Amino acid sequence: MTLEKRTRVEIFLPLKPDSVVHRTLTEWLAEELAFARGGATLTTPFTGLYTSATYGNILRDSVQVLFCDFDLDPDDPAHRAGVVAYLRTLRLMLMEVLRQEEVWIIYHSVTRIA
Repeated sequence: MTLEKRTRVEIFLPLKPDSVVHRTLTEWLAEELAFARGGATLTTPFTGLYTSATYGNILRDSVQVLFCDFDLDPDDPAHRAGVVAYLRTLRLMLMEVLRQEEVWIIYHSVTRIA
């Protein structure tokens, strides 16, 4: 049995069914990660609750989580620096295009049994 250390990336995307921009960007990003990383998973929608810095109260939002595994070891400083730089750029682009106050992207170590 072989063990492969990988980095799981999870992107929390707002779901706006009436927005062509949101739908198009979500589909593009899912396909981009699938081609670049060998696969991606887009969850069914969840209801998210968050406190808005702008509005000062709790808001409800529908959220999908797009996740994929990068063939990188997050414990390796060079790998970690590369994935963090990529994710920071991706996050800023998503916030700008989707006009969101915040976009959450997380990563963590996973071990795949091959």
